[in-house]
Amino acid sequence: MLNYKNAKTCQKPLEYSQIREYYENSCKKDTKFGLEYERAAVNSFDFKNANYDHMEKIIKNFAHMKGWGILYDDKTIIGAMGEGSSISLEPGCQFELSLEAKEKLEDIENNTREIFSLADRIAKFYNVEFLCCGITPFSTYKNIDIVKKQRYEIMAQNLPEYGRLAPVMMRETAGVQLNIDYESEKDAIKKIKLLASISPFLTGFYANSPIRENKPSGFKSFRAFAWKYTGKNRCSLFYKELLDKPDADFDSYINAILDVPMLFFERGNKKIHLNSQITFREFMSRGYDGHFATLEDYILHSSLCFPDIRLKKCIEIRNHDSQSLPFAMSVAAFYKGILKSDYDEILYRFKDINSQDLDIMGYLAARYGLNFKFKNFNAALFTKKLFKTAHSNLQTDEKHYLDCALELIGSNKCVSDRMLEAGVCSAETLVDFLKTDVMR
Repeated sequence: MLNYKNAKTCQKPLEYSQIREYYENSCKKDTKFGLEYERAAVNSFDFKNANYDHMEKIIKNFAHMKGWGILYDDKTIIGAMGEGSSISLEPGCQFELSLEAKEKLEDIENNTREIFSLADRIAKFYNVEFLCCGITPFSTYKNIDIVKKQRYEIMAQNLPEYGRLAPVMMRETAGVQLNIDYESEKDAIKKIKLLASISPFLTGFYANSPIRENKPSGFKSFRAFAWKYTGKNRCSLFYKELLDKPDADFDSYINAILDVPMLFFERGNKKIHLNSQITFREFMSRGYDGHFATLEDYILHSSLCFPDIRLKKCIEIRNHDSQSLPFAMSVAAFYKGILKSDYDEILYRFKDINSQDLDIMGYLAARYGLNFKFKNFNAALFTKKLFKTAHSNLQTDEKHYLDCALELIGSNKCVSDRMLEAGVCSAETLVDFLKTDVMR
């Protein structure tokens, strides 16, 4: 039973205006791009998920060789940080690189290549392979232990109650995320509308997780499918008012976040479990067991919401399966180019498309890649136009980053199609394909 006692402290409760100021103060004039790049970790001898003990040793050796500091959660090693970037473990031991934001694609590529080159060499010593695909091809959540990080353990306990594929999302999936800056409230909302509108087509093109449980899953992106069913109140594109309302603003996003049930908040080193009993709006209004909401609580809570396009101090574009480095770089290049275009014309194409339509198209993309039609959209043809627009707006010395994507989309194919047409049908054939792939 909830306990709404009088406050035990004289802490001033969080006001709505402070949340708004958080986003307003995050506006920036210069646009940089931050890459977050996950890869699944498997044993090279049986293709089962790599265990934590080996991943811990890989991180320790990496940190020692790079001179980076080790990151802990209580006594559990969860990553390392240095030079403005970090490596870390996701809930199922997926290996994530978070790069310091850069202006030039060349700098993103060079840093990514350097870090993964070292990580790959260390991992090989422990018979671990980092796979450039969106889901673990052999092990499933049923036999993947959760990393002993308090945040992950709370999520693992609570999310499955609201999303039947939450365990898959947490323990099996790996993605590529691009973070971009916004100049103003108007710029942020316009970008979110654009990115959310085109997200099904980019999800479909970068679909790269057709093999699960050692066999074809029937989905081009099982990763995207899993994320859609992790919890409708905190995943996909749940901030429907922002997408459907012509005069949307920061409030449209904030109010959606406020109505999401809370998992926990922190006081000192203690995590206070809420088990989705109250929304953040209720926490702000009434407090919980003598604790008042703070801005830090809101920031934590918003990070426990997982829409395809997420608003924080930057805009996070989160809807792509993990890729080989050339295709991961094409993700960054695509958005750099498309956001330099006059994208009012693109948005106009979606004037009769609402959030429910986007949700349907998101499912179709997960299932069929680009091989679907919906209303006035032919997915493959429209995606081809998007990539041509992006290419035309890149600087001459950055256009080559889209070469691999343009070649593939020219054949009306998604990334998974290359794999399936090469005869990949199991974890072993997937690993062989990734080792010999010319686009690796």
